[in-house]
Amino acid sequence: MSDTTLHELCKGFGALLSRSKTPQFAEEAARVNDRGNLPLHAACSFQASQDVVDALLKAYPQGASLPNGVGNLPLHQAAMWQAPPDTVELLLVHHPEGASARNQYGSLPLHMAASNSATAEVVKLLVDAYPDALHLQNDDGMTPLDLALADESTSEQVIALLEGRPPPPEMTRRQKAEKFMERADALERKLLTVRGSGGRQGRDFKDAVAAVRRLADCYPQALYSAGIDPNELEISLSNAMVDGGAMSSSRRGGSSGDAARKQQMAIENAILEAVLKRSKGAAKQGDDQDRDDFGGVRDRVEDLISSIVGLEHIKCQIRGLRRTTEICDLRESLLPDHGNGIRGLSALLLGATLSDTGGRPRAPHMIFFGNPGTGKTAVARLLAKVYHELGILRKPKFLEVERMDLIAADQRGTIAKTREVLEEARGGILFIDEAYTLGMTSKRSRAENAGNDAMNEIMRSIDTDEAGRDSPLVIMAGFPTEMNLFLARHEELRRRFDVTFEFPDYTCQELAEIFVDLVHAKGFYLDETVRVDYIAKLLQKQSDTFWRSERNGRVSELLLAGARTEVRKRIRSSQFEEQEVDPQLILRQDIETAMEGLN
Repeated sequence: MSDTTLHELCKGFGALLSRSKTPQFAEEAARVNDRGNLPLHAACSFQASQDVVDALLKAYPQGASLPNGVGNLPLHQAAMWQAPPDTVELLLVHHPEGASARNQYGSLPLHMAASNSATAEVVKLLVDAYPDALHLQNDDGMTPLDLALADESTSEQVIALLEGRPPPPEMTRRQKAEKFMERADALERKLLTVRGSGGRQGRDFKDAVAAVRRLADCYPQALYSAGIDPNELEISLSNAMVDGGAMSSSRRGGSSGDAARKQQMAIENAILEAVLKRSKGAAKQGDDQDRDDFGGVRDRVEDLISSIVGLEHIKCQIRGLRRTTEICDLRESLLPDHGNGIRGLSALLLGATLSDTGGRPRAPHMIFFGNPGTGKTAVARLLAKVYHELGILRKPKFLEVERMDLIAADQRGTIAKTREVLEEARGGILFIDEAYTLGMTSKRSRAENAGNDAMNEIMRSIDTDEAGRDSPLVIMAGFPTEMNLFLARHEELRRRFDVTFEFPDYTCQELAEIFVDLVHAKGFYLDETVRVDYIAKLLQKQSDTFWRSERNGRVSELLLAGARTEVRKRIRSSQFEEQEVDPQLILRQDIETAMEGLN
């Protein structure tokens, strides 16, 4: 069995917590994929938070003690993939014996943590749970300390814990920056050992450079998320090829091997420069607002996701799907299939994750429900752009329809209209607003089951999509009560939608953020005394919860419209008083007056 829907949700987390409330969740939590992984293994491999792991353990408590195909418990996976300390602690509470369990390579969870740059908090939890692990060797004869010392990026705190001495104090920002530079120097030393060597190492190096260039050409988002600008890297590599060739030809009497080494050196330096830029960016991440949280280059996908106000569970799900997609892209780039077998880097060097032959993931069909103005349509429209950027959708097409666009006067007309809509949305997203109205009868339609005919066509499209027919990704949206009743009556339709997202009412803080975004989008700017916190407090004070829940994002639009009216009034008054007025400036009193007008 390949990855189930729940395995995929465990890579994003947000939708999983909503799914945990469904009756079938306990059964799904006990299923294993073809690699012997439970959803709990998958969640631990993607740095799941404590509440996600807790939900899976409550649904299937035995999961904490079950190994996967290579003998790894969920605790091994959490230690290997740098899961949060709270997650590791929860796994130890449910199965404390896991700290002393070995996988098929003889590795304890502490071995996995020591060799994969785990935090000092995680290492301390594992040492406290099984102190003898400090001195035990794996099948390669390595203790946890040996593994940590072999990785030059291991922190001093972890080394101290593995040596059994008190950890040193936390490093300052400057010390961390120096540590980054030391790691870059260590990488350079490793490359120097490869430089000039022929045979297998030389071939693997060429394959690696070719893979990087294929990544930059085909899947630039994978390099963006690693903190490298693919455009800059391509320019550097091209210059390196030219400079390396020029250097070798300028030296008379040099051998062809010398020329190759010169060119290889130039390419190595180009890649090192990209790594160094990333390291320097990480050291000053707090000082540069144009960089992302990791000091890397801001990319379009993350910019689109970050433009969503609130809705963190949806952002997590999108990022989880992105991670899976980029792993597949990386595998395709490093292991291109040339018909007679895999060439390039050896599959054994990449491990099971990248050499897995599974295809690129498909975005699940979704259900959105929430009150008016909670952003259902806006998020769906943004998903079309995000999924197209990731290569999940063939085009950024977004088609919004409602009942009248699907239902005709008779059965034949309904089927024809629905097929026409599905064809128009092919390769993109079909967004059906107020989808619950498909379950209603209409005097306009002579056929009582006109809505059923439309739904049958939609289900047929989803089923053919399983066969790779490029059918549209379908999102059905509506109000919570109506959608729940509609889906309860149409179980066949409900089964085809794997993910349900609830759009909660916006808080005053979120409405204030939306207002500020709208102000800037319309070309205005706010007075220096106006801050998001001030607008949020004003909304909290001068409006009630029920009034806001009926409007949500519309509140911000109404507030901006009122403020613009006040600006126009001020401009007209200035013509008589001969005063200069900035037509793009919104003052504090403009917002206060507009807020009073809304009530």
